[in-house]
Amino acid sequence: MKLLTFFFLFIFSIQLSAQQYEKELDDYFTALTNLKNFNGNVKIAKNNKILLDKTYNIPDEDKALQVNKNSKFIIASVSKIFVKYGILKLVEQGKLKLSDPLNKYISDFPNGEKISIENLLFHQSGLPREIKDYEKYDHLSLEKIIELAKQEPLQFQPGTQTLYSNVGNFILHDLIGKLSDKGYWNFIQTEIIKKYHLKNTSEFNSAQSLSDFAYGFSSENGKIIAVPHTSINRFETGNYVSTTDDLYSFSQQLISGKNLRKDLVLTMFGKDSQLVQAGGRPGYRAYYYQNLKSGITFIFTSNFTDIPFQKVTEDIIHLLNDQPYSIPQKISRKTIEVSDEILKQYTGKFALEADHSQIFTIILENNFLYILDKDGEKTKIYPESQTSFFDNPESEDGYQFVNTHDDQYDLVIISTGVKLKAKRVQ
Repeated sequence: MKLLTFFFLFIFSIQLSAQQYEKELDDYFTALTNLKNFNGNVKIAKNNKILLDKTYNIPDEDKALQVNKNSKFIIASVSKIFVKYGILKLVEQGKLKLSDPLNKYISDFPNGEKISIENLLFHQSGLPREIKDYEKYDHLSLEKIIELAKQEPLQFQPGTQTLYSNVGNFILHDLIGKLSDKGYWNFIQTEIIKKYHLKNTSEFNSAQSLSDFAYGFSSENGKIIAVPHTSINRFETGNYVSTTDDLYSFSQQLISGKNLRKDLVLTMFGKDSQLVQAGGRPGYRAYYYQNLKSGITFIFTSNFTDIPFQKVTEDIIHLLNDQPYSIPQKISRKTIEVSDEILKQYTGKFALEADHSQIFTIILENNFLYILDKDGEKTKIYPESQTSFFDNPESEDGYQFVNTHDDQYDLVIISTGVKLKAKRVQ
C-alpha cells in the first residue's frame, strides 16, 4: 500500500512539474507576443513530454499576420537539417564517404583536394558564409552558385576552424542531386518527406498555390508591415515550408534509427549531442533545437522578423534546465550626450568577421554617429553610454565599440540578440 501511494505521488509530482513548465513557457511567449516580438507557433518537449504546443498572434494587427496551428512557414536555414540528413543517407547507401575530398565529385573545384565532405557538413570547409555580392542577383541556379563558389578564396585551411557557410550547404545540395538516382528533390521526397510522413513540408515554390501559407511581416519604425513580394519570391536552394508538428514529428522519428542507421543519426548531432539550426530571412524566423542529453526539443516557426532571437533561445533553454532567465519586458532606452571628440574615435570602416564582404561605415554628422551598410543605407544611432549605441529605443539590438589597443575600436553589432563582431579595416 505504501509503495502504491508513493507511485501515485511520484506521478502527480511529474504532472505538477510539467504544468509549471507549461505555465512559465506560456507566460514567456505571451509577454513576448504582447510586446510585438513574436508571432507564430511554438512546440516544446522534454523527455518526450509535450510542455507547450501553442499559437501566438500579436494583438490588434493586420489579419494577414495572424496564423493558426496548420499554418505553413518558410523555415529558411532550418532546411539545412534535411540537406545534412540527405548527405548521411547517401553515406548509408555507399554513394559517398564523409572523408572523401570534394574534388572527387567536382573535379575542378579549387582546393577541392583539401576540403572533405565532413568539412562541408560541419562548416569547417574554409569557404565564406555567402557568395560575394549575392544580393545583386534576383535568381541564381544551383549550377551558377557552384560556379561562383569556385571563385571564392578560402577563409582558412579546411578543418582548422568553424565558420558558418551557406556556400558549403549549396555544394552539399548539389552533391545530393549528382549522387542520388533521380535528382535532389525526388531523393528528399522519397527518403525524408514520405518516409517520415511530413504531410505539410515541401520545398517552397512561389509559383505554386500553397494552402495555409503564412505570409511574412517585419517591423519598420515601430509599424508592422508585410515584406515585399520580391522577398517572398527570392530564390534560395533547399528552402522549405513546414510546420512545428512536422518538424517535431521528424525529431522524434529521427532518433529511433528506423530510417537512418543509428550511428549516422548520432553524427547529425555532433560531439555535443545537439542538433541545432536557426533560420531567418525577410519576414520569417525559425528554430530547431534537439538535445539528446537533456531530452529537450524546442521548435518554433514565425512569420515575423522582429524577434530577439538569441535571448529567446537562451532563455527557454535556461527555463527548461531550471536556470535563471528573465520574462520579456518593455524596453525604453535613454540617450545621453557624448562629445564629438569621443565619437570621432568610432568613425571608420568595419568588416564582419563572419563575412568579410559585409562592410559597415561609421560617420559623424551634426554631433551624431551614423552607420552605413555596403549599399549606402544610412541609420542614425544614439548613445546610451560612451561605448554603447542604439537606433530603436524599444529594442535590445544596438552597437557596441570595443577598445582593442591604443584607443583603436572594433564594432559589435547586436541584431535580434545575436552579436556580430566587425573588425576595423580603415
